[in-house]
Amino acid sequence: MEGFRRLFVNGPLFRRRASGLALAGAVLAVLLFGCREELGQHVDRNRPPDTYLTGFPAESTTSVYRVHLFWYGADHDGAVVRYEFAVTDSAPDDQDTITYKSTTLTDSVFVFQVGRTQQVLAHRFYIRAVDNDGRVDPEPAWTFFGAADLVTPRVEYTVSEGFLAGTDSTIAITGAEVAVPRDTIDAGMNVRFHWRGVDGDRVVLETGQIDTVGHVVSYEHWLSPLQAAPIADELDDTTAVYTGLTTGKYIFNLRAIDDAGFGGLDPTVRAFVWNRDPQTYFETGYDSTAGAWRPHLLATSTAWSGPREFFDGDTIPLVNVSGQLRLVDVWTRIWGRDPDDNLGRGVGRFQFRGGVGIWQMADTTENPQRPYAKLTRLGTTDMAIQARCTDGHGRHDGTPAEMRFVVNYSPVLLDTLALEGGQPVYQRPRRNEAIRLADLAAANWQLNGRVRALDPDATTDRFLYYFRTSGFQYGTPVTPPAGQICQYSVVIPAEWRQVGSYAIGVRVEEQTEGTRRRVDLAIPFRIVN
Repeated sequence: MEGFRRLFVNGPLFRRRASGLALAGAVLAVLLFGCREELGQHVDRNRPPDTYLTGFPAESTTSVYRVHLFWYGADHDGAVVRYEFAVTDSAPDDQDTITYKSTTLTDSVFVFQVGRTQQVLAHRFYIRAVDNDGRVDPEPAWTFFGAADLVTPRVEYTVSEGFLAGTDSTIAITGAEVAVPRDTIDAGMNVRFHWRGVDGDRVVLETGQIDTVGHVVSYEHWLSPLQAAPIADELDDTTAVYTGLTTGKYIFNLRAIDDAGFGGLDPTVRAFVWNRDPQTYFETGYDSTAGAWRPHLLATSTAWSGPREFFDGDTIPLVNVSGQLRLVDVWTRIWGRDPDDNLGRGVGRFQFRGGVGIWQMADTTENPQRPYAKLTRLGTTDMAIQARCTDGHGRHDGTPAEMRFVVNYSPVLLDTLALEGGQPVYQRPRRNEAIRLADLAAANWQLNGRVRALDPDATTDRFLYYFRTSGFQYGTPVTPPAGQICQYSVVIPAEWRQVGSYAIGVRVEEQTEGTRRRVDLAIPFRIVN
């Protein structure tokens, strides 16, 4: 009816000139009869109040989460008696879903929440006036801005340790290295943590002064992997104790939660390992050359009689007899201990491997506590034999014992420094020989030499020779007949064509079946005037 009235009174029908009583009667009839129902309804003559925000962060800006907001209301036909305010994280689809709270104030300091691990979170603040007849402003004043908590609340551990119940024995836990914790506590120990928190959020007051406003309101902690989710703590609950742990790595996670709900992007951690590794050792023998007891092994081959003793770092010969390589078997004993054997079970499950191969069980037939580790049919190799054991909790030695040895001696160069007794000079230039600069220039900077290699364990007398001067690139190989001298020729590079000390690089490689022993050597010489 209201729309019809606007159209009729203000529209072209009303503006058009009318004549005669008929038109007047028609208009009167419409007004009297067509609007009878509307005239009979109650007319609310109380106009709603208006609301205004006068102090607030600029639209879509970011402010410290603690904000002082100001507002007021005006009512045209009464008085504003109170206000209603609400805060949402985003604009709701329906205004009816907003929950308002009542206040009689015209300003207040609000603490806007951020995420637990999110430093900035957007909010809408709504304020609406209510008049003395209970009429509410249907269009609340509002602002949209981001609340920021840029200072992470900090926690400090006052106690972080493993302890043995009923004793004074403790081990401090101070490391935060999650991947490889640096702290290990003994098997059987419990752990406890005590902490305090502080927050340093600051704001600029209306007076221009800077005030520290943030404060810790609660904590949360969890011990991984024992607990998968945070455990909420009240402000006065600052202690956590764990008992009954099993072997493995643990990470204690701790957050302080401030008044904005922020706990930091990452928790403050203490990482530790429960139960020390067992320790594994190789049996030792007396090395008369070194004058000390050292890890040792025994080696056998059909090339010699009975076992031979070798020590950590030694080379075992690989002998060629009648054109056949005589492979080598090696074995050694291993043993272990548990530094925190709270179960009294000692160590067991001894294992060994060669290089990075698969772990094998040691032979405990003769002595379960000092079993044999044995590697068979070894040819040319640079080997690291490793051994480990397991403690009563099932924990392996994380740093296995290691002993290195080599099978097959590297070739060497025969070097004769004098022509005494008619002995041939195999190496030329001789070691540290002085060669005249003029002689090299006369030879068009070409140095002709000779060299011969020897295999100390007689594996072969056939070799490949490679030569180089400056740089790292070797030339093409030279292959002399078996047991013969290698003739070679190198060109002295431009940077060597002056007085000084130099060295020709020689690479010697055995010509044998299977893995070959190779060695890089040098022939030093001098260029003089």
